[in-house]
Order: sequence, then C-alpha cells, then structure tokens
Amino acid sequence: MKKTLLIGAGLAALMANPGAAWGQRTGENAVASAQDAFGTSVGNERVGLYSPFSARGFSPVQAGNVRINGMYFDYQGDINQRLTSGSTVRVGLTAQGYPFPAPTGVADFSLRLPGSEAVASTVVGIGPFGGPRLEVDAQLPVTDRLGLAGGMGANDMALYYGGTQRVLTSAIVARWRPSDNLDLIPFWSMQKESGGGAQPVIFTGGAYLPPQIQRRRYFGPEWAQNEGEDVNYGLLATYSFGDWTLRGGAFRSIARDHRNYSVLFLGTTPEGEADREVVADRERRFASTSGELRLTRQLIEGDRLHLVHLMARGRMQDRRYGGGQRYDFGSGRIDEPIAAPEPEFTLGQQTTDEVRQVTVGLGYEGRWREVGELSLGIQRPFYEKAVVRPSGALPVSESSPWLFNGTLSILAGTDLVFYAGYTKGLEESPVAPDFAVNRGEAPPAIITEQMDAGFRYAITPALRLVAGVFDLRKPYFALDPALFFRELGEVRNRGIEVSLAGQLTPRLSIVLGAVFLDSTVSGDAVDLGLIGRRPVGSIGRTVTGGINWNLPWVEGLSLDLAFESSSDRIANTANTFVIPARYVASLGGRYRFDLFDSPATFRAQLASVNNPYGYNNIGQGFYYNPPRRFLMSLTVDL
Repeated sequence: MKKTLLIGAGLAALMANPGAAWGQRTGENAVASAQDAFGTSVGNERVGLYSPFSARGFSPVQAGNVRINGMYFDYQGDINQRLTSGSTVRVGLTAQGYPFPAPTGVADFSLRLPGSEAVASTVVGIGPFGGPRLEVDAQLPVTDRLGLAGGMGANDMALYYGGTQRVLTSAIVARWRPSDNLDLIPFWSMQKESGGGAQPVIFTGGAYLPPQIQRRRYFGPEWAQNEGEDVNYGLLATYSFGDWTLRGGAFRSIARDHRNYSVLFLGTTPEGEADREVVADRERRFASTSGELRLTRQLIEGDRLHLVHLMARGRMQDRRYGGGQRYDFGSGRIDEPIAAPEPEFTLGQQTTDEVRQVTVGLGYEGRWREVGELSLGIQRPFYEKAVVRPSGALPVSESSPWLFNGTLSILAGTDLVFYAGYTKGLEESPVAPDFAVNRGEAPPAIITEQMDAGFRYAITPALRLVAGVFDLRKPYFALDPALFFRELGEVRNRGIEVSLAGQLTPRLSIVLGAVFLDSTVSGDAVDLGLIGRRPVGSIGRTVTGGINWNLPWVEGLSLDLAFESSSDRIANTANTFVIPARYVASLGGRYRFDLFDSPATFRAQLASVNNPYGYNNIGQGFYYNPPRRFLMSLTVDL
C-alpha cells in the first residue's frame, strides 16, 4: 500500500491503487516487486520468508487474519490467481500504519482490477512435472467509469507424489465509479479440483524417519481421488465525503469437499513395513459470510496528520464435517501401491459447528512528517461457537475480551526508522488434520499476544535493511500419542528476523531474509514428560533469498536465483529426533520480447537444482519433499 501524508496507507490503497490491473502479466516478477523479504507473491511466483500460511511459526490464514484489499475476510475456500494478483504478509514494520493489526500477522490479498486499456493476457505453460496449463485473463474498459475483467484457467497438475490433478479456475471482477467519491468493486471466483490422489502420510513406529522411497510414484489406492470446489464472491465499496472516508467489504467464502481421502501408513518400520489405512470422507462443507465496515476521519494540522477509525467486523461461519469411514488394508510396504478395490462407502452422521462473531473497534493513527508515527487501537469481539456432534451438543463457547494494539515508529534521520509494537488478539485455533482421530475439528478461538521491535535503514534510496525481534504467545494444539488433536500447553515463539531488499544496481535486484526462531512449549504435558519443550515441526533457522539480474548485453533477458536453507526440524512431540537440515536452490531466467507486436515473456526455471531428499512433517506424520522439477511458460499480452 502507498504511504502518503494526506490520506495514509489505510485509505490510499483502494482509491489510488487498490489492486493490480488485470492483464499486462508479462511484467510479473516477484523479486523485482518485493519491498521486503517478509513474504510477497506476484502471479505464480512467491518470494520471502513468510506466506499466508506460515509466518513467525504460525499461520495467518489459520488464525483468521486474512484481508482482501485491506478489508477483513474469513477465508474458507482457496483464493485463485484469476481473482488476485498476489498477496503480502504484514508483520513488524510492514504492519505499522495498518489499522487493527493481528498478533500472528496479516495476509493481505490484492484483487486484479480492470485497467484503462483493453488487454488480454495468455499464459501457456508446462511443469513442474510435465502437466500443461493454460490461463487467459482479460480486461475491458466499458466507459471511463466502468471496467470489467475476467479470467479462466485449466491445469493438469502433475503431483510430485504421483498422479495428476485437474484444476479449473475462473473469476470476474467489475469496477464502477459512478462519481468521483464512490468506488464499487463486485467480484466472483471459483476453483474446481478433481482427480488428485490423496498424499500418503507416514507414521513411524519409533524415533526414526521413514526409509527413503521412490519419488514421483503414487503408493495410495487408485480410487482415492479427491474432489472439491471453492467459491468466493463479494463487494468492496469506498465512499469519500470531505474529511471522511467510509470503506466496506462483504464476502462469502465456501469450500466443498465432495470426496476426501487420507492415506496413512502407521507403525512404519525402518525396513518400510507398515499398517495401511485409508480414511474416507464425503460432502464436507466449510462456509462463511464475513465483512467489515470502517469509517475514517482525517485531520491535518500542519506537518501532522491524524486518522481516527471506527470499525465493525462480523462473520457467520458454518462447518459440516466428519461421518467418514476408516478402512484397514493390512500390513504392506510403503513403497508399493495399495492394490485393493474400493470399499462400499456409507456416510455416517456428521458434526456441525457454528461461529457467530461481531467485533467493534476504535483506532487512532498519528503521523508527524520527519518525526514518526503512532498507532493505537482497542477492540471488543463478541464470539460464540456452538458444536453439535452425533453424540450430542457441546457446551456453547463464548468470549468477549478487550483487545489492544499500539505501535510507535521514530525517524532517527532521513534513512533510519526505529519501531516497536504490541498486539493482543482473538484468533482462530488450528484445525485438526485429516489423519487425526477428531479430524476437521476446530477448537474455540484463543487469546494471542505479540510484542516486536526493530529498525529499518535505507542503505540507498533503492535498498532497505529491516531487522527486528518478536515474541508471540498462544495456546499449543497438537496430536497427542493417541492421534487426538487437542490443547497440550502454551507455545512461545521468540525470534530475530532480518530483511534486505531492493536494487543493488539498476539491473540487479535482491530479496534476502533470515529468521532465527526459539520456539518453546510449557504446561502440564511438558512437566509430566508427555511431550518435549519444542513444538513439533518447529525450525530454529530459515534463510531465503532471491536474486534477479537483467543482463546488460542482451536487452530483455534476465537470470534469477532462488534458495532456501533451514536447520533441523523437530520431528515428534517427544523431541526425541529431528528432520535434518536442508538446502534447496533454483535457477531460472526470463526473456521479454515482442511477439507479432505484442509484449511477451518466456519464462523457464529449474527448481531444486541440487535435488535433496528429505522429509517434511504434519504433526508426527511424514511426507517426502518435492524432487528436482522444470517449469516453462510463455506469457503474451494482446
């Protein structure tokens, strides 16, 4: 978002540049576009330490901290790239001047909006494992105040663990400005997925990793094919009158899983023998209606700008899950497919849960030119959750805490800024994974707290260094030894994060980031020795980087390097063994040229050049990492 004295980050975003113009995709480049190393996605590319699903050891999406063009959105169905041009993760200094921040960080998605010219962008690609894809996005200015945009995509996505998934995406966006002070943006999108086999998850019988098995081969039953669809639609509106601005967003998000499978290898031995089970679910549905209304008054006092925000948010979330069946296919090897006919399925009784939440808040932002910024906020959510299991209704969970946030940044010269902040929030609990005994279950919302501080230094006008420390605390949910997902204590994530991003030269852009995380668990389960003091899946060090070099002797040609290095990952709740450290590097290039007088970009990338073999984990279950792969695409703006 832009930062201006007269309007400010929160207001300028939609009226001045509310999203990327649809079409003109030949210029998409995540490294060249990133302002820091804390997580930026542009089109099909992502760069930085964090993503909407992982930030400072937690997930902004899972915590319920998602925004669309800055407005609160309760994420249920996946947001596809026909609808959005990318996303930005806002933590630390990047959350300064952002009204009502959240402890786990905010994932802000930007809509693709119609521009002032008629453009059709076509992307034809192949990879990463040979699957073809086609994307067509177009925009049409109907009048000088009304524009339409739409897109469709088809992808036969070859999966790195074997098999192929068909993904169809579509979206349409309109932007209508009936007057200079009113902006209306309705949108709709859908994503359909079919044919993708369930990824096997391996549980070992002791403190050891599974044996190495062949990658790119599917070891689940051929009939365990997932099928579902995601739908998102809504309306964004902005109305300005004098010193006042009224912004609103209303959204509907739906995820439907018509068929969902989990393939489990349990008690796996070092030799690769395991008990093989498949969990089948049908007709799961997760839906939410959400929105935000924010009234802002701006007051200008010489070099000082004052912004006062009055906010109301709400959501009505309804989830239906469970009623599945568990099939035992006996003992077998994890590197041999389960060759068994599909059993007859009977849907059992399902669990339903409903969340009703309304949050009201008052916020203040003060900005003093060449001095600093102050942001304060107070919120009061009114939260209620009702769960009805087949065995009966659970007690209704209610919460209405007072929540506070405050941030301060001080300019220590023209190039140096110091910042500090505190945020207390009510966030969503993690959802039980598909292989848990209580799979799909979502515990009530939890209180979370965050403190952070740091600095930003402009080494040059085009190159910035950001460094900071953070401390987050929240209840700890994980699988217990019986694979039941429940609260096991409190987790505290303390860390140091560093970002260096910008241009070293006009032709050389870099995005370098590092986070050093000290993640600990406390509580009765730790004191009794049931679990270790490190949360399962935690990583002590992560370093990422992206470099883009526009070659001086061939106009339009650039080369890029991406890499990620991580330290050991905690492999089980008892902390008795780890997944070893791993390093991955990718090489690529793009060539921009004219194809029949139309801008075009040819993109190629060899990902995971060094092709390391290792495992990742979901709780105490393991799956291997993707092997070396090749991606290639041609983008043309017509």
